[in-house]
Amino acid sequence: MPDTVVDAHRRSDQVPDRWVYYGLLALLCWLPLPLGSNRTFAAALVILWAMLLLAGVFVAWRHHAGELLERLHPFRWPILLLGLFVLLPWVQIAPWPAALVGAVSPEALAVWDGVGSARFSLDPQQTQFKAALSFAYWSVFVTALVSVRSSRRLDLLALVLVGSGVFQAIAGALLFSVGAKYTLFFSEVIHDRVKGMFVYHNHMAGYMELCLSVGIGLMLARLGNERDGSAHWRSRMRGAIDFMLSPKMLLRLMLVIMVIALVLTRSRMGNGGFFAAMIIVGVVYILLSRRTAPKAVMLIASLIVIDVVVIGTWVGLEKVVSRVQETSMTIEGDGREESVELRLDAARHAIDLVRDFPALGTGAGSFHGTYLRYRTPREGYFDHAHNDYVEIAADFGLLGLGLLGSFVVLTLATGLRVLVKRRSSLPRGIAFGSLMAMVALVIHSWVDFNLQIPANALTLVVIMAMAWCAAALPAGSGMQRRSAGE
Repeated sequence: MPDTVVDAHRRSDQVPDRWVYYGLLALLCWLPLPLGSNRTFAAALVILWAMLLLAGVFVAWRHHAGELLERLHPFRWPILLLGLFVLLPWVQIAPWPAALVGAVSPEALAVWDGVGSARFSLDPQQTQFKAALSFAYWSVFVTALVSVRSSRRLDLLALVLVGSGVFQAIAGALLFSVGAKYTLFFSEVIHDRVKGMFVYHNHMAGYMELCLSVGIGLMLARLGNERDGSAHWRSRMRGAIDFMLSPKMLLRLMLVIMVIALVLTRSRMGNGGFFAAMIIVGVVYILLSRRTAPKAVMLIASLIVIDVVVIGTWVGLEKVVSRVQETSMTIEGDGREESVELRLDAARHAIDLVRDFPALGTGAGSFHGTYLRYRTPREGYFDHAHNDYVEIAADFGLLGLGLLGSFVVLTLATGLRVLVKRRSSLPRGIAFGSLMAMVALVIHSWVDFNLQIPANALTLVVIMAMAWCAAALPAGSGMQRRSAGE
């Protein structure tokens, strides 16, 4: 790394923004607690919290404007892409000349004709709220990029995410074990599966996917820091005992707890997406690794064999498989739960909505109202498309889907670049965790709407920021240098 970049890192270490960093950690722990922050008051609190964090960044760096620009320069493209996506809802709610709205979205003009000023959004109030929430995501993304600039802070951020996941897993298991039923924030919550603090088991599964991915990345980082021992059986026995008594064993147990919780959610695509992502990213990691490849193989193999075969059998993985077999060909949910086909049916109907509003969509947050025109008459009603790609395209248009997709692809490429070019254990482990989290949600999003839940969406945004932070760490940063600087 050039000396100028190293000097910039050293100068940025003098910026007193530790309280902003701790505020970010506190936000990540809070997000899943009030029903995944998927209530208006909880989302409003997230918006306020994010604004305070961004304001705190500017206050802390007010005397270091040059260093702040140097810090943000490597992240200009993800900041720009996500920023343009966040700007779209403000474009949707602004009044425009009728001729312009008619040229871009004739259907939107037909809705507003004779009602008021022409807009692209069909539900300006919901879009305005979603615009503020989207800006909060961008604010937290920038805050993470600025404040997480050392290996120690990056490692602690990952540990906090794992700790939050373990808390949700334990709380969910306890509530499930007693069959808890209660009303919270005007919502009836029945813990017939492990749900943590979420209302819907699939959202709990999505959160477990994110936290487990980061935890596996941390485990790989710690394994990568170990020295290769002697081939003598006594040395190997000593190494095994050292591992059993080390913090690595505690981290491994935390992963086991979260795997148990994930299986007990009985989420079909949650479990499928997690294990598929672990295998896909694990193979890529092994192919791109040299020194740590055997250890990576052992860890991933242990996760599959111990967690899936042993733990999965113990807590009932066969029930997840049974749900897949019993509901995969069901058209109606028989009043109990929707099938995969029924969710895809909702997404197929929503595609007609995308065809009518292709460029800029119907407005962020407007899906639950605009879908009324396109749904098939039946009992029940979907307030989400159960397919994040279709719902984003419906709300933000193909332009919004393209901007967000470009942001994700660019972050995936950055994670892969870290695996190819970096040799330090922590950046590689964090890159693995970020890649796995993104791949897991990419798979899960085909039949669910995790990205519409603030707790899951914002946690994913921070995990993606971690991939960029890992790429920006000075050369040599890793577990061996955790004590070097705050």
